[in-house]
Amino acid sequence: RGCHVMKINERMRYPHPVLSEFSSDYSAGEMSAEFLQQQTEDNQLKIISEITIGNDDLSSLISSQKAASGYFLVSRRTYFNHLQEAPPGKSEKFFDLSQLHGLVTIRPIVWTLKSLDDFSSPLIDAEFGEKISIGKGSIIAMGPEFRFSIDPRKFKPFETIFKLAIDDNVEPGMIEVDTDDDKITILAESATHTALDSMRNLPATRSVMLSAVYMPVIADIVSRMQQEDKSFEARRWFQVFSAKCDDLGIQPEDPSVSPLRVAQMLLKAPLKQTTKAMEAAS
Repeated sequence: RGCHVMKINERMRYPHPVLSEFSSDYSAGEMSAEFLQQQTEDNQLKIISEITIGNDDLSSLISSQKAASGYFLVSRRTYFNHLQEAPPGKSEKFFDLSQLHGLVTIRPIVWTLKSLDDFSSPLIDAEFGEKISIGKGSIIAMGPEFRFSIDPRKFKPFETIFKLAIDDNVEPGMIEVDTDDDKITILAESATHTALDSMRNLPATRSVMLSAVYMPVIADIVSRMQQEDKSFEARRWFQVFSAKCDDLGIQPEDPSVSPLRVAQMLLKAPLKQTTKAMEAAS
């Protein structure tokens, strides 16, 4: 690979020209990139990159395989430090989420795959001379650094913050909610509890459970938050709840937000799953 990682920053100076918005080595053009990150079902991080090289001479080095584009993906907390090749344009790559935690940085770069003995471009500052030698594995373009944080709590399945418990004081066929525990506890008398427990564990009725039980419970909690109930904030389940809300850009305590809408967003429109299950059963 040959590329020096970790300590890249905008103030670094190189003996050869580097295309970037931080240097004046080139009179025009820059490298730009956009990144989207998503979690997959099997606990991987999918990064969708869109890389643009604003210089024809560098683009032709990439197309003739004398250079490559991509990005450094760095998670300092876990010592994960990876140079990922990604072609110009749109590209999808997958990473193991368990290796990433906390602040993650992405730095788009172009680096040489071969030594270049007589590289030139009309846009290069004259101080570099007409013919430039660049060693193999040298960075020749970089874009601005991107940052995002990975909070494992926001990737936990939402149902993991609920548990069922028996309370024979609850009327048959009804539920009550206890939020003063590590998990949101849904209380029901014995027969109802048994029915809910089997619904939760069968794929065909699990989606009904989402709509009929979890959704109204979350709506109830959001409604209490909007009435400035602060008692939840010390609970462990609330950390997952908050991380999920942050991830979706929801502010549940905002009184102008519908508690029902928040519940449906957090559970990823559970009625969709219920109607699918009904169609499959009919």
